[in-house]
Amino acid sequence: MRPTFLGFEASKTALFASQKALDITGNNLANISSKGYTRQRVDQVSAKYHTYATKGYMGVRTALAGEGTSILGIGQTRDKQLDTALRQQCSDIGEFQQRGDILSGIEEALQEFDIGEDGNGYGIRDAISTLYNSLQDFSIDTSSATYAAVVVDAFDNLAATLNEKFVNLEEVGEKYKVDLQTYNSVVNNGLAKIAAINKDIRESMVSNQYTEQYGPNELLDERNLLIDEISTYGEVGVKYNSDGTVDVTIGGHKAVDGEIADSIVYRENSDGTVNLTWKSAGQSAVPGRGILSATVDLLNGRGPKIQNSNETLAKGIPYYKDKLNTLATYLSDMCNNTIPEDVDASGNILSYKKLFGADMRQEDGSGDVYTDMYITAENIAISNELNEDSNYLLFDNGGNTDNTYILNLVAKLSSTQIDFGDFKGTFEDFIADYTTGLGNDVSYAYERYDSAVLVGNNLSNYRDSVMGVSETEETTNMLAYNRAFQAASRMMTVMDELLDVIINRMAV
Repeated sequence: MRPTFLGFEASKTALFASQKALDITGNNLANISSKGYTRQRVDQVSAKYHTYATKGYMGVRTALAGEGTSILGIGQTRDKQLDTALRQQCSDIGEFQQRGDILSGIEEALQEFDIGEDGNGYGIRDAISTLYNSLQDFSIDTSSATYAAVVVDAFDNLAATLNEKFVNLEEVGEKYKVDLQTYNSVVNNGLAKIAAINKDIRESMVSNQYTEQYGPNELLDERNLLIDEISTYGEVGVKYNSDGTVDVTIGGHKAVDGEIADSIVYRENSDGTVNLTWKSAGQSAVPGRGILSATVDLLNGRGPKIQNSNETLAKGIPYYKDKLNTLATYLSDMCNNTIPEDVDASGNILSYKKLFGADMRQEDGSGDVYTDMYITAENIAISNELNEDSNYLLFDNGGNTDNTYILNLVAKLSSTQIDFGDFKGTFEDFIADYTTGLGNDVSYAYERYDSAVLVGNNLSNYRDSVMGVSETEETTNMLAYNRAFQAASRMMTVMDELLDVIINRMAV
């Protein structure tokens, strides 16, 4: 037999469900611009009525049918597969943007302009060209003190330009070492926060009797946002646990295990390279694609001339330092072995004048420019003899104004094919080779970045269409829930009228 007030129960649950649905709709609209917010929904089902068995038959108590509705929980409209796909794409975006930025910084440090905005040339190639032109002018009149002084200035300018480019590369390296420490702190703080939120979620799941499907939505959003942000720094993997916590891996290493977070330790080595290691095990932290790996790769990248396990095969800052050092070494060797200083009675050359040396002078005034030390782009300088007397350029210190050796030096600077080890050509060809390669690497990195962003935006838009709040959709839902609330209210009135008939008018 149907209970007298059963209809009121159905209408009451309908009112409560519609009211809660309106509450959630209002909450969605209120958070339409909230970063990381996931659209919430009210999951409801028809209230179950009971069956009973008697004498081998299943009886259905149809009298109890129509008990109303039940709210299972407040869920989130979110797709974990889309989360995974977008996070993987974010690691590509971070990887190639960082590579492009660092390589662009290297390119700026090594900038080569035949003619700059002010009409002047810049770079090593221009400095060599200036030296070449000044030597040509000097070869016409080797007795000219003015031409000789111009040549000395050109030698000095070439050395200073190499010094400057090397220092520029050093500054780029130092900048990104500082940035890497900042990135490392961001990741470590994010991992610690995720572990703390895991703890809050687990406790909330227990105290509020949440299930795997329904949990503390705001905490879940906060955790998902942190995971999204970390995904640009390395390849992130997420494993969902039954207690509401998640395990987070970075580059395959478990960085968050429930409520315990690991951290990455930054270390700079004596050779200038950097390492990232996991604090828990001391093993190398290889985060896969992302900002961290790109930064470490280019800070340690020596290319094919890798010297130790700390270095990488990438063409990074050490690679281009080697290019500058190679250039300085070959230039100084050529210039220091062209103009004779001493000959025997038969005219055989016994020694050459040293135009370049290694500047080992210290701030306290100690040290000097040594022509018998290994010369690099960092320490190259004109020799003391050349700096003190421009006639030093000439064989016999000006006593003999024969320009033969000056012309030899001009030819060597402009047209001699030199074997640089991994390249053969003139000095200008050598510079053009590594600067062109650098430009190609910059273009490639940014092209990959643009492609990754395009795919990432598509994934993000697709995910937003699922988890984001649509004003149009929520307004439509609001109208529907409002009509449902009104209908349930009207049903209460109808049930009241029916009971009035039963109680007050039957058998009257």
